[in-house]
Amino acid sequence: MQASKVPVRLSRTRWIVAGLVTLALAAPAWPQGRLSVSAAAEQELFRLTNRDRIAAGLPELEWNEWLAEAARKHAEEMARRGQLSHQFSGEPGLRDRIAATELRSNSEGENVALGTGAAQMQDDWMHSPGHRANILDPKFNAIGIAVVRRGDQLYAVADFAHALPALSAGDVEDAIAAAIDQVRTHKKMAPLARRDNPEFRRYACEMARSDHIDASGLLGRPGISASLAFTDPDPANFISHFRNVANVTTSRAFGVGACSARSATYPEGTNWVVVAFY
Repeated sequence: MQASKVPVRLSRTRWIVAGLVTLALAAPAWPQGRLSVSAAAEQELFRLTNRDRIAAGLPELEWNEWLAEAARKHAEEMARRGQLSHQFSGEPGLRDRIAATELRSNSEGENVALGTGAAQMQDDWMHSPGHRANILDPKFNAIGIAVVRRGDQLYAVADFAHALPALSAGDVEDAIAAAIDQVRTHKKMAPLARRDNPEFRRYACEMARSDHIDASGLLGRPGISASLAFTDPDPANFISHFRNVANVTTSRAFGVGACSARSATYPEGTNWVVVAFY
C-alpha cells in the first residue's frame, strides 16, 4: 500500500506568511516493529528528485543536513504513530522544525509518504499536483530527506527550502550600501557618502529584541533627516527596498545598521535593517 499527503508549502516576504496544514490520514495505529533509518531509500529519493528536476530543466537541489535533521524527527514521529501528517498534536509545525536547526531560509515545503519503496513513493509524488509542485519549485535550492522503516513500511519525509547565506551584521550592512549604490548608479548618480555609526547596529538589534520594526527612533538625532527600517532574510531583495525611496537620490549621506537575529515573528531568523539619511 502506498499513500501520500497533500504537501505543505510555506513562503514569506517580510511579514507575509502563507501555509497549508492538513489533517492526519489514518493508518493502522502503532504498527509493530522497531524503527530503523533507511539511508539507501533516502539517497534514492534524493537521486530521483534531482533526476525529475533536471528533466524539467531545473537546477538540482543540494542536500542539506539541517533539513534532513528536521525531516528525520518528523518521519520518526509518523512511524511511531503509524500515520501520515504534516503536524501532530503537540508537535512543532514545519516552519518551527526547520527553525530549530541552524538553517536560514525564507521558503519551505514538505512532502510525506508511506510506501514500500523509494521509486514508488517518488512516482506517487510526481503524479500528485501538490507534491510535484514542491519537487519542481524553481525557488527551492535545498532538500533534506528522511526515510524511517517500521516493519515492512517506509515513512518518508522530504523537506524543501530556499536556503539563504548566513551573513554577519557587517556583511549585511555592506550589502545594503551596495544596493543603495546600485540604485544611484542606475540613475547615473555618484555613490552616496556613507557614515558609520555603531549606534545604528545597536538600534537594529533592539528592533529584533522587541520584534518590532520602527525607524522613528533615529529621527531628531543630529543631521538625520529621514530614516527607513525593514526586515528581509534574502540579500538578493535588498535593492527592492530602495528603488522608490526619494532620500536615496536627494540625501547627502547615509548610515546603516543591521542585526541578523531570530524573533517570535521570524523563528528561522531574518535581517533587521535600519538606514539613516543625512
